[in-house]
Amino acid sequence: MTTSRSTAWTRRLLVAAGVLAAAYGVVGVLTDRSVWLPNYARYMVTVLFGHDLLVLPLAIAVGAVLTRWLPRWAKPVVQGALVVTVTLTVVALPLVLGYGRRPDNPSALPRDYPRGFAICLAAIWLVTAAVLVVRGLRRRSVPDPTPRESA
Repeated sequence: MTTSRSTAWTRRLLVAAGVLAAAYGVVGVLTDRSVWLPNYARYMVTVLFGHDLLVLPLAIAVGAVLTRWLPRWAKPVVQGALVVTVTLTVVALPLVLGYGRRPDNPSALPRDYPRGFAICLAAIWLVTAAVLVVRGLRRRSVPDPTPRESA
């Protein structure tokens, strides 16, 4: 019984902390003179719709495909590679798209970011493929634990 009580209190404390953090953010946005509310509102609507109409359905579709087509032993490896791929994409996308690049300042974003992004993605998926091959080979070399009946 104490576990459920401590879980309930932990949940309440986390909800309270979340509400306080959200309230702090709202008060900060409303009272900061440097925040232009129409731009901020447009950003929030874009993020919410972008998440709910693009990212979330895509994640659900990828999860459904993984659940249906991948064997159980391969799922964690592919899921890990997908998490790393998405994280890298979120971080690298502004650089790949060239946000911040200025013609009068050649030292801003001086690298070939699309090429670097492609190399990183290739490395992630080559390592994933190698791990899957090793797991598949190990799986085949392990004898079947279920006894076979002799005829």
